[in-house]
Amino acid sequence: MASDLLSILDGKQGINFWTFPHENRETDILISPEVYKNTQNLILKLGLDFEELHDDIDVLLQAENPQYHNCVKNTSRQASAEMNWRNYQRYSVILRFCQTLAQQNGPNKKVQVKLETIGKTTEKRDIVLLKISNNAGSSSKPAIWIDGGMHAREWISPATVTYILNTLVNDQSESEELLNAFDWYVVPVINADGYEYTWTANRFWRKTRSRTNSPLGCRGVDPNRNWGFQWGGEGSSSDPCSDTYRGPKAFSEPETQAVSQAILARKNQIKMYLTFHSYSQLLLVPWGYSRQKPRDYDDLLSLGMKGKQALEATSGTEYKIGTAPDLIYVAAGGSDDWAKGGAEIKYSYTFELRDTGKTGFALPSNQIIPTGRETFNAVKALALNLKGLL
Repeated sequence: MASDLLSILDGKQGINFWTFPHENRETDILISPEVYKNTQNLILKLGLDFEELHDDIDVLLQAENPQYHNCVKNTSRQASAEMNWRNYQRYSVILRFCQTLAQQNGPNKKVQVKLETIGKTTEKRDIVLLKISNNAGSSSKPAIWIDGGMHAREWISPATVTYILNTLVNDQSESEELLNAFDWYVVPVINADGYEYTWTANRFWRKTRSRTNSPLGCRGVDPNRNWGFQWGGEGSSSDPCSDTYRGPKAFSEPETQAVSQAILARKNQIKMYLTFHSYSQLLLVPWGYSRQKPRDYDDLLSLGMKGKQALEATSGTEYKIGTAPDLIYVAAGGSDDWAKGGAEIKYSYTFELRDTGKTGFALPSNQIIPTGRETFNAVKALALNLKGLL
C-alpha cells in the first residue's frame, strides 16, 4: 500500500510526520528544503496527491508564540516571568505555577492543593502531581485523573491542562460542584525533557530524551506507545529513529513508570482517566490497539457525547468521537488503553485538541484561552454526568 511505502520516511533526516500515513486518509508532513524535491518526487511516484499548506514554517512559529524565537536565541530566558495563558510557557514557569498553587492553597483553605513529585525524567526533571480537593462531602470521594504534555511538541496540551487546573482552583463559580463531587489529580507535563527540548533545540520533537541502542544516535521513546497494555502492537515501531518508537520494553521510560505507578496507587478511587494531546479535534475512546471495541463501548460513547456536546456548544468548534482506528489509525501502547485495560478505569478518554491541520502543532497562542475554555466545559460535562452513573 502507498501508506506503507510512505511510512519508510519516518525517522529520516529532514522528514517530520505531523500525522502518520494511513490508507485513504490525509497525512501532514513537515519537510526540510534539503529533501523537499526528493520527497515530492516519491509522493508523485506513489500516485498520491499533495498540497503545500505552508512554504515557511517560521511564519507559523512567529504567530504561535511571539517570544519563542527570543527563547531559542537565549535558552536561559523564560517565556514569561509569571504564568499566563496569553503565551505558551517553559516548564520552569509551569512548575513554579504548580508550586505556588500548593503554597497558597493549604489545608486551611476551602480548596486544597497538594503537590507531590512522583518521579524524575531521564534528565532528572521533577514529574509533579497535584491533588485538588475540598472539605465538602466524603473524605474518600471518587476521583478524576488528568494528564498532559506526553508528546513534547503538543504545546496546547500543557497549556490546556494548566488552564483547567487554574479554573478548578481559582474559579469557585465553575469548580465548586466539581470539587464537591470529585477529587482531582493532575499531571500538567509528563514528558518535561522533551517539552524543554522543543524550546531549546527542535520545536517539533515528539519523544522522550532517553538514550537508545541506535547506531545512528537516535534518541527518545514515544511515551504514548510505551504503556504496558497490548504493548508492541500495530501503530508502534521497533526502530529507535522512528517517532513512534515504542521502546525496548513496556514502561522502559521513567516518565511512563512514574505516572502509571501513581495511577495504580489510586486506581480504586479514580473513576475517569483523561489525557490531552493535539491535534485533530477528536475525542477518542478505547481501544486504540485494535479495531475491536470494548464490551462497554456504548457506555463510553454515551458519556463521551456529553463532553463533545458541551465543548461544541461553547464556541462552535467541531469534534468527532470514536476509537482511534475508526477516526485516524491503530496505535498500540497508549495510556488510554492502559488506563482502561491495565488499571481497570472504566471511563478513559483522549482529547486531541485544536486544530484540524491548518496550523497543526504550531497553534497560535491566541487560541490557548478559547481552547482551554471549551475543553474545561467538556471536562465539566463529563464529570457531572459521570457523577450520576456512580
